[in-house]
Amino acid sequence: MARRRRASVLALALLLAAGAAGAQPALRAPLTAEVRFADALTGAPLAQVTPGVPFAVELAFRAEVGSVPADLAPLAWVRQRDDTDLPCAESAAAYRAAGRAALGSVDLNGTVLGVVARDGAFTILDPQRSLGSANLLAARRFQPAPTSIAADPRRAEFLLSLPGTGARRGEVVAISAHGAVRVLADGLDRPGTLVAARSGGAWLIERGTGDLLRLGGAGDLRRLPLGARAIAGDGGGEALPARRVAVLHGTLMSVLEPDGAVLAQVAAPEALAVGLTPDAALWLSPGGLNVLWLDAPAAPAVLALPGHFDRLAVGPDGRMVYLFAAGRTGFAVLDLARGRVVQGADTESPVAEVAFLSDTAVLRLADQSAVGVMDLRTVTPGTEAIVGRVALGPPRPAAETAGARLLVPLTPEPAMLAIHAESYTGFVVDRRNAVSGKPPMEALRLRGGTPMLVQPLDRGLRRVAGDRFQVSASLPAPGDWELVVSTGIGQGAFCAAVPAPPAPSQAVSAPGLIQPRPEGTKGLRLVFTRAGGEPASGVRGVVDFATLTGNWRMRRPFATDQSGISLESYDLRAHLPVVVTPRPGPGAFQPLVIEAMP
Repeated sequence: MARRRRASVLALALLLAAGAAGAQPALRAPLTAEVRFADALTGAPLAQVTPGVPFAVELAFRAEVGSVPADLAPLAWVRQRDDTDLPCAESAAAYRAAGRAALGSVDLNGTVLGVVARDGAFTILDPQRSLGSANLLAARRFQPAPTSIAADPRRAEFLLSLPGTGARRGEVVAISAHGAVRVLADGLDRPGTLVAARSGGAWLIERGTGDLLRLGGAGDLRRLPLGARAIAGDGGGEALPARRVAVLHGTLMSVLEPDGAVLAQVAAPEALAVGLTPDAALWLSPGGLNVLWLDAPAAPAVLALPGHFDRLAVGPDGRMVYLFAAGRTGFAVLDLARGRVVQGADTESPVAEVAFLSDTAVLRLADQSAVGVMDLRTVTPGTEAIVGRVALGPPRPAAETAGARLLVPLTPEPAMLAIHAESYTGFVVDRRNAVSGKPPMEALRLRGGTPMLVQPLDRGLRRVAGDRFQVSASLPAPGDWELVVSTGIGQGAFCAAVPAPPAPSQAVSAPGLIQPRPEGTKGLRLVFTRAGGEPASGVRGVVDFATLTGNWRMRRPFATDQSGISLESYDLRAHLPVVVTPRPGPGAFQPLVIEAMP
């Protein structure tokens, strides 16, 4: 049975004076919310959340008057309950002021980055935290290094393609934002390119067999024996999940529906690269750019190009196509609506990668020296291409980053992280860099080895309907967890218990006691006994002495004999009263106050 929590999030009933309590009806909150915990893939309600397994948090808001605000942007995180916790409203205010949840919490906001390094290191970074190593959320190492990375939007997990080595077969693993790993598929023959599926899971090319695999988020697998060699999704970029995919296999190009059904298939005998928009499939051949409109799949068109290109990148609206090549400098921009190239420009190094924001294209040069930034709104026929050059670092051999993915959209922010691999640094650029010529004002230091593949994962609440929001989460361990939600409107916030198994109980031993024992006329020794009254023999540690009437402090090592008596004696007469705190271990012995010599 689904567990739901209703909570007032905007206005609580005011406490009326006792004399007027019966004169007015209680006030009702103008906005309420219902919380539902469900399976991240199927949407089935959960009676209990399993630690380490992703689950969905669904919020449904209801307005008592009018409608739910269109600009409602709730934030959420999960924390372990403690007696020292701030109330929900104060905790929400603290989060919005600091921009982060308390340590140990599971933050459900913003974008995190998964970074694959050349040496196989995999790190998860929070780009909002740039102080020292505070942005490092988790780290692992894989040997050999992963060959591809994607992000499952339904389960909020990174997906890594591990090629295997020797007798060990390849795998695809899923890694949560806090580093928990689970195997999604194993026994694979050199798994290669991953394309995340919008409905959950991913598409995968198994390079050893050429099979195309459809991996479900729950570990289910469907195998299509196509002889696939290249794949592209219609998400608007390599880092974004797709609904459909276009596949080059043999001498054919096929467009597949989410369930693997063939929507369109045509001959593409010399295809060099493939792309897909919601309306058209594209592939490059020596003769030009081939365009297959999905509403007329029997009649592909061939558009002439000014030169040889072997790579393409499709803009977010499916209209502008950037064309470039591994062995030559420069690029061209083709407008599908006009059916021709409308702009182009030369570059000092070949273009290695193109990524997009909603209205901006960012082009990374192969030598890592710079990126070019273009405002897509300025791309018009007959005009010179306006490309803002943003320097990243000293030039490097292009072969060092062959096949790398170092441009990262920081959605939902309208910004791109452009990474200079050799300096382990990402620079934040946006549309303003297309015309300003100014260097980036923000940078992010990366952790681990030299970065090769970087994938964003949006872990925040997303609006699935006018009044409904959804997010995926995963608990790192059993315990008493609660969901905290802030609406961002006034002090509107609420908390709801997460149905998780309790943490295993741990036996806590009662602290022992210490007593003073006179030693001659000037000193004293300390007698240590366990909670049951037996002598605490063989204990070693340090003991702190602090006067209650001044600033005197002293720390000394100690050890006890078979009778639990300290081997050292102490002269404390000049400092009484004194607090004695032994530290052989946390909570092992209660502190002692000595007001006079015994």
